[in-house]
Amino acid sequence: MNTLFKKLIVIYVSIILIGFLVLTYTMSKSFETYFMKQKEKVLIEQAESIQREYAVAYKTGVIDFERLNFEIQALDRYLNTRIWLINRNGNIYINSRIEDISQLKKELDLNEIERVFNGEIVRRKGYIRTFFNEPVLTIGYPIIINDRVVFALFMNASIPEIKKTISDIYKIAFISLLFSTIIAIVLVFLISRNLTLEIKKINDAVKKIAKGNFQKRLKVNRNDELGQLIQSFNEMAGELNKLDEMRKRFISNLSHDLRTPLTSINGFVKAILDGTIEKDSERKYLEIVAEESERLTKLTNDILDLSKIESGQFPLERVNFNINELLINEIDKFEKRLLEKDIDVSINLSKEKEMVNGDINQIKRVIYNLIDNAVKFVNVGGKISIETKYKNKKMYISIKNTGEMIPKEDLNRIWDRFYKLDLSRGKDKSGSGLGLSIVKEIIKAHDEHIEVKTEGDWIEFTFTLESK
Repeated sequence: MNTLFKKLIVIYVSIILIGFLVLTYTMSKSFETYFMKQKEKVLIEQAESIQREYAVAYKTGVIDFERLNFEIQALDRYLNTRIWLINRNGNIYINSRIEDISQLKKELDLNEIERVFNGEIVRRKGYIRTFFNEPVLTIGYPIIINDRVVFALFMNASIPEIKKTISDIYKIAFISLLFSTIIAIVLVFLISRNLTLEIKKINDAVKKIAKGNFQKRLKVNRNDELGQLIQSFNEMAGELNKLDEMRKRFISNLSHDLRTPLTSINGFVKAILDGTIEKDSERKYLEIVAEESERLTKLTNDILDLSKIESGQFPLERVNFNINELLINEIDKFEKRLLEKDIDVSINLSKEKEMVNGDINQIKRVIYNLIDNAVKFVNVGGKISIETKYKNKKMYISIKNTGEMIPKEDLNRIWDRFYKLDLSRGKDKSGSGLGLSIVKEIIKAHDEHIEVKTEGDWIEFTFTLESK
């Protein structure tokens, strides 16, 4: 039995015992009060019954003292209650038991007797030592005839007898609670053991994940919070597995992109140094070396910029600018490539609103990357469409192109920094797969939204900016 399991057992048992003690204390006070009230109620009801019977006898003029005495003695045995009936002079009228109660006035407070003869119902708890060796509950009840109190009826019930009834109930409750506690402990044992086993499985799986085994999955066979935790673990493992695969693919792509220009640079430089390349051709190959160097610089800058944007170290310099002018300026940079692929470009810009708010240099980078992506993957003789539209205080900028469709399973992955879109589309291999990642992070830094969708032969990227 492991430490967690032991702690759970101790905690649950402690909770049960504390709950039992609190419940017992609360019940004892509540039961005692309840039964005392009930006993008072019963005694008063019986006193009322005697009052009615005596009133009837008084009206008929025939009072059968022997019968009345017999009924009071029977009531004494039934309720285990001593009953005294005394007149205003303190003389005993009826006594349910054979005893000398001449000392009654000394034991009872005279004020209490007087209160009864004044028509008040008196309740008293305590000792009447001449007659009882234990505390009693005494009810003083006025017997009223013709609106006049003629007798004082005193009924005395043993308090220990009342408490004995409560004690019997406690025993039953204790036995019930004892069995309930045993059952609860057994259930806690079984449930805790099951939980511990499940947690141990999760812990073992987490250790395997920590060692790089992202293939590990757990079976989900429960619908509670632990089941949700297992489901979340499986989802986490799946995402880590995807991330690991993208990381490996990225390293492979990046290694290739770095090795290819470095190999060219190294080869051409050595060839120039050892004289393999003639003097007349040196400029041509030095230009190639310069291009490859620029390519390496751009790749390095993209990696650094993406890291800065994601970490929040790339503050935005927001200004208001004309989005239509920016789009036209950027598309002009691709004139040569557009002509080479015989691409038909259509531009439909909003006239209602033109001004937007944002970091103009970063938005320029977004537009450039999206147009570059469209030009790269548009089919020869295909179409590119650029459009702006104002809606709900936002400007929607859309750049779409015809060409080979992106598979649905890759559509949401194109934003991943380790994912190289070129591999999934079998086209240009020069990219590092960072362009679209940078685009998404820049738009995200602006608290705006970007999405990609395919419709027919078109692939469309749309992002939003705050309109001014």
